[in-house]
Amino acid sequence: MIIRRMQATFGTLAGDELKPGEGLNIIYAPNESGKSTWCAFLRAMLYGIDTSQRARAGRLPDKTKYAPWSGAPMEGLIELTHKGEAITLRRTTAQRGAPMGEFSAVYTGTSIPVPGLTASNVGEALTGVSADVFARTAFIGQGSVMLSGTPELEKRIAAIVTSGEEDCSYTEADSQLRAWLRKRRQGSRGALPELEQQISETEQRLQRLENTEQQRQVLRLELEQTDAELQTLSRSMNDARSRSRRDALRTISAEKAHLQALEQNFDAARRDAAQKRTALEQTAFGVADPDQIAERVERDAKRIGALEQLAAQKQPPYIALGALVLAALCVVLALLVTKELYYAAAAFAVIGLALLLRSMRINARADKAERKLTALLADYGAQELEDLYAMADEHRAAYRACRSAMRAERSASEALEEAREEQAETHERLLQELDFEHGDSEAAEAFRRKQALEQVKSSLRARIEREQGAASVIGDPMALQSELRELKARHAALTAQYDAIARAIEALGEADREIQKRFSPALADRAAEYMEALTDGRYDGLALTRDFTAEARRAGDTLSHSTAYLSAGAADLMYLAVRLAMCELALECDEPCPIILDDTLVNFDDDRAHRAVSLLHTLAKKRQIILFTCHKRDYPDALVDANII
Repeated sequence: MIIRRMQATFGTLAGDELKPGEGLNIIYAPNESGKSTWCAFLRAMLYGIDTSQRARAGRLPDKTKYAPWSGAPMEGLIELTHKGEAITLRRTTAQRGAPMGEFSAVYTGTSIPVPGLTASNVGEALTGVSADVFARTAFIGQGSVMLSGTPELEKRIAAIVTSGEEDCSYTEADSQLRAWLRKRRQGSRGALPELEQQISETEQRLQRLENTEQQRQVLRLELEQTDAELQTLSRSMNDARSRSRRDALRTISAEKAHLQALEQNFDAARRDAAQKRTALEQTAFGVADPDQIAERVERDAKRIGALEQLAAQKQPPYIALGALVLAALCVVLALLVTKELYYAAAAFAVIGLALLLRSMRINARADKAERKLTALLADYGAQELEDLYAMADEHRAAYRACRSAMRAERSASEALEEAREEQAETHERLLQELDFEHGDSEAAEAFRRKQALEQVKSSLRARIEREQGAASVIGDPMALQSELRELKARHAALTAQYDAIARAIEALGEADREIQKRFSPALADRAAEYMEALTDGRYDGLALTRDFTAEARRAGDTLSHSTAYLSAGAADLMYLAVRLAMCELALECDEPCPIILDDTLVNFDDDRAHRAVSLLHTLAKKRQIILFTCHKRDYPDALVDANII
């Protein structure tokens, strides 16, 4: 392919034209005059603009970076020759969001479309390589001389070394295989770990189901044992309650009979005491103390005796009357006989009066004593002193009988009260014994044990229900076993796939190493030839890794050195040699595509720049080369057949 003319409204270019010729084209222009823009325009015309690019830090997408500064729509055309046919490519912008989205390819000077050329395949159809390979071989942009491996470039190399088919890339295949491998297992991620996790989880769920079922069996057995114990305990509790009721009834009946007997005894004692008290009250002395009565009777008996003695001293007045009669007789005699008898009469009268007075006093005391005696006996209702003693004895006997009866009443009352208290205590005790929930009886203890067992039973049922619920949440065991078998089968299949992919990666690696053995030496040898020419023999060896990392060896040295040990100019020179060698080996020679260089020689010294231009001049005999440069040294006068623009 040979580019004949380019016209662009692209970035700083506003309808500008560029007409390169065959062979070597050196386009000289100062900085910021559009050299890199022409290079970008050429790529855009061949491979289009990627509208999916987004702005990144310090880097704009092509659709923004190369938007025409004039504000006109982005567009351009290229006239070229390909396989003897003159073709005009045109790209225009119909929509702002799709710059240069409209494409046409016609035979130059006509409106006849070129068959098979479309906006998406025109670059590869004309250059023979994809955009990626073109960018890493024939298109050497400013500051991007260094070569790096890509799947597209690997496909190209594989096609050269093997069958010529470019649908196979080791990196892509290896990446795809490793992606498949990672998809199946990558550390703790991937399909296999996921399956293993699912298998583990399913096994754990089945194990939990088994544990749950075992636990349920244990709980059911405990529930059955608890039910049996509850039934036995219920019978025992009911028997204990019946015994307690019977014992309580017997006790209550016995106590009731005993209390009735005591009440009857108390009533009899009370009646007897009342009778005895009535009898005592009806005695002469009433309810007085017999001892006090005895003392009183004794005192009164002494008084009665004394009064009886006084009453017994009562004298008749016979002596006094006799004395008075003698006195009267003496008076008579004195009158009759002698007056001296007056004295005797007086004496007898005095004696008589004295005796009469004395008798009267004694009789008066006797009468008084008799009256007192009569009154004292009347007080007792007695006729004589013996009656008084008899009454006292009768009173003492009645008093003693009353005292005995009262003691019997009090004893009966105390016995009754004690019996009643005992009955109350018995009733309280029986109430406690008959309290079959909170008491201390055998029945109450059995009831509490029964309650505890019922709580245990409820707890067991709740646990069984929880286990049942947990089992239902875990899932159906048959479904889980089926799922586990399916998961294990999938795991076995994926494991087999994993092993097969791993073996395929090993085989692919060996095949790639074989390709590299066949291609890398040829590429390295050709690049070494170019580098030796460019350095005037200073470097005569070059080594490449599979990712196109290059190392150069000075003449006479045994070790190669990477770009880290080289100057920027030497590194650019080394990779320019690799690029040119790659173009020769990887790009078709029957219809070679142009090589585009954008200020590629900027880091070279003058001598190496002259040798590089000479090398390009030599290579331009087989393909079109377009060199954009800002240095006049890059187009020496000796190159009379070069197209200097």
